[in-house]
Amino acid sequence: MLTETNTEAALTEASVRAIFESERRRASALFAHWEHPFTGLSFNRARRAYGHAHADGRVVLSNTFLGTSATADLQDTIRHELAHLIAGIRFKHGPRWQQVAHSLGARPRASGRSQSSELQEKMSDAPFTLIAIMRTGEELVMRKVYRRARRYQDYRYGKRGQRYHIRGEFVERFEYLDHRGQQK
Repeated sequence: MLTETNTEAALTEASVRAIFESERRRASALFAHWEHPFTGLSFNRARRAYGHAHADGRVVLSNTFLGTSATADLQDTIRHELAHLIAGIRFKHGPRWQQVAHSLGARPRASGRSQSSELQEKMSDAPFTLIAIMRTGEELVMRKVYRRARRYQDYRYGKRGQRYHIRGEFVERFEYLDHRGQQK
């Protein structure tokens, strides 16, 4: 298992590929059968997710890692995506995937959450912020987002059986703030 030996070294495409290959070999030693055998690694400009596994065996990583020293987040993302290939894409983040991810040492958490402030800063250029308005009137900042989702725009407490809750308290409605703080 690769560990962070030099936290100051900036990740390059070559170093990311080397870390990926090391993690892939380790995963192959732990799991003989993969639902989706690995076929290749590529990069994209995604700012909403660090990585994505495809049913054809491809793994795509965000080039946001490049130029940062976020090795721990990179390793966690690689393990997360490899767990999808091993368990099967159709199982999403269910118990089967969780068992494989745990065996690989992945720490499941939401996209865009990072231990690296450097990486968070690169991912945080989203133009909107999702706000949950609780039934008590309290406003909770949920997360930065890149587009306004209809399920939050159309959501009203009790309509069509939708009932989102946070810490056991129901959400009355959601609102979006744009990057200048204006309500949308």
